Formats: sequence, structure tokens, C-alpha cells
Amino acid sequence: MPSVSQQLACGRIAVAIVIALVAACDSGPSDSEFVTACIAEGERGANKMMRREMGVKDEDFCKCGVREARSALSPQARQAMILGMLGKKAEAHAIGEKMSAQEQDAFMKGTMTIFSACAAKAR
Repeated sequence: MPSVSQQLACGRIAVAIVIALVAACDSGPSDSEFVTACIAEGERGANKMMRREMGVKDEDFCKCGVREARSALSPQARQAMILGMLGKKAEAHAIGEKMSAQEQDAFMKGTMTIFSACAAKAR
């Protein structure tokens, strides 16, 4: 039978492994990746004109967007959104293809939620 100290050591190791696994599960893209991609998207073509006409400040909009995205979208959907904002449409589409119909619907609704929640705040 293992000693109490051995049991405690095994318990600590198990806890460390669980913490590492949980942290890896929702790692997804970082907040800074999202904000950088969002700002880059806002500096291109129609997006630039639309944000200017609406009086939206890119950084405020993007910081709000990352908070909303974290609560409304899965890590997979956030990654697809970032790729789309970076103009990597094929890669974003490939991620979307792997999502179930329910996940795709949640992604579309989440995108609208983010825009609605942040466009007015970022003025």
C-alpha cells in the first residue's frame, strides 16, 4: 500500500494533468489574435468605409468584439472568424464545413450578436 506522501504526490500530479487538459480544451485563438485580425479587417475596403460612416472606432469595437466572441462562440468558431477577418476565406470555410448545422447556426447568430452589441458601443 502506498504511503500517505506517495498518495499526495500522485494526487498532485493528477490535478496538474487535469488542469493542463482543461486549459488546452478551450485554448482557441488568443484575444490579441482576435483584436489584431479585427483591426486589420476594419482597415480594408468596404469595412473601412462602413466603420467610418457609422463612426465606429476600430479598437473599441474590436475589444468589445473579443469579449462578446468569447461568450457567444466556440473556440472553433472564433478561429474561423479570425481567419475570415484576415482574408483567409478558404481556411475559414474549411473550419465551417466541419461544424454541425447547429454549430454553424450558433456561429451565424453569434456573429450578429457581436456586431449588434459592439457597433453602438464603439462610437
